Amino acid sequence: MHIKILKNRYPNIVVSKNPIKSTTDTFSFFEEPYYFTIPKSDLSEEEAALLHTLFPKPLPTFTKESTQFWFDLLFGNEAVTITSEKETYRITQFHIKTATTKSMLQEWQKALLSFFSPDAELIMFSASYGVIIEKSTGSLLGEEELIAVAGTLENDFYIQSTFFMGLFHPLNAKLRGLFAEERTIFDHNNREVVQTVASESLKVIALRMKESLITSELNNLFHQDDTWIPLIHTLFKNQGNISLTAKELFMHRNTIQYRLDKFYEQTNLSLRKMDGLLLAYLSTLQTNSSNHE
Repeated sequence: MHIKILKNRYPNIVVSKNPIKSTTDTFSFFEEPYYFTIPKSDLSEEEAALLHTLFPKPLPTFTKESTQFWFDLLFGNEAVTITSEKETYRITQFHIKTATTKSMLQEWQKALLSFFSPDAELIMFSASYGVIIEKSTGSLLGEEELIAVAGTLENDFYIQSTFFMGLFHPLNAKLRGLFAEERTIFDHNNREVVQTVASESLKVIALRMKESLITSELNNLFHQDDTWIPLIHTLFKNQGNISLTAKELFMHRNTIQYRLDKFYEQTNLSLRKMDGLLLAYLSTLQTNSSNHE
């Protein structure tokens, strides 16, 4: 709500969900989940003092050269000099959902980092959002292991958190855009304890298919008969295995076969083929999203 008021009052304000690198000509502020800067020339001394009282500064001072490098690479707008492009990295994002003290947060960070490789780097971009950057070599935590870590930390510190495990990416100029896309996926749903590109990206891709008349036509079918959605979801989960799908849905295998034939008759799209099943699955995600809007 404050952001809307500030936009009306200060038309030159810059607002982003990503940290904004401050300059000597601007003041930087933060209000969850937005970072924003306002030109100093637009503020009187009284206004600047009031805003600094209302909003904390968004970023800590980076004393480590490597931390500043990663911030400039991931969130900056200018080109960053990369000395070696041979290494690949994984960026694990996390969001802290429980308010806590500064000292407790520091202890939580130390405990979290102890579960990662020794050369991993933890960077906080706000009091509730940060990343862990590590080389994709050696023994890395998997999804199930990170779920266990999150549970352990919650039991020890009473701090709830969610995580997003990114893919392995080469250290080059494309990493900024790749990280931005992974962050968009994380922002789309940060309710699950641990999310991955595989578990969440299809939902975001489905949202980008809204302009498709083909998926729109399939959505009409799902709205007319919503029993298609659990069938398609379960079939996709079981990689097209009809026997496992029938068992999970407590249906006879022949009933599943009949339903698949009926879907093909209505759409000319075969759910027995993975490409057809994938298209139908993405369409159901789009349908579910529109129901929640």
